Amino acid sequence: MFVKHKNIIFAQLKNIVMPLNREGKFIEKKFVTNNKKIVIKILVLITILIAIIFIDYYLLPKTKTDDVITHYAVKTVQGKNGTLKEKVSYRFITKNGLHFSTQKKFIDEPNIEIKHTLLFKTITNVKSKLHDYSDNVTSGFNGIMFYCYLILLFSIGISLKILLSKKGCSENAFYNIICFNSFMIFVIAYMDLLF
Repeated sequence: MFVKHKNIIFAQLKNIVMPLNREGKFIEKKFVTNNKKIVIKILVLITILIAIIFIDYYLLPKTKTDDVITHYAVKTVQGKNGTLKEKVSYRFITKNGLHFSTQKKFIDEPNIEIKHTLLFKTITNVKSKLHDYSDNVTSGFNGIMFYCYLILLFSIGISLKILLSKKGCSENAFYNIICFNSFMIFVIAYMDLLF
């Protein structure tokens, strides 16, 4: 008799955690069901946009431009324990309106040759008459931005698999999908503005 009551209590607790219908299948909350298609469309749109950015950066031909550096800014961080500020990067703006950053490497010469992408004008290579600064360029897909895009694509892939599965999606998982992908988009947008 005690076992029977224990099973009933366990079944009631299980329905609180994961609501089931009479056949024992998971029931999605109405909020998730109503908004699932919108989130799927947004995630697919973001994936297409990232694919266009990757195609622009890696597959389409680059444009060479002779340009002149007109402005630059030094980005610094405070040293440990209040020591002197340390130079982290330099941000340059050219006469043609292109902008790029280099990591701890200042470009002394104003006349440079720039290679940039066709669609988004992302700087890939920077050369002066004496030096090649291409390895030090941190804007675009150079550096951590590439890995942030990969993390976002991996997250979108897992999110779409969960949202399109026939098992259904809990409200908590739905909120986690929205929050993590939004956070990664915010990080990428912030870093794009920063670099």
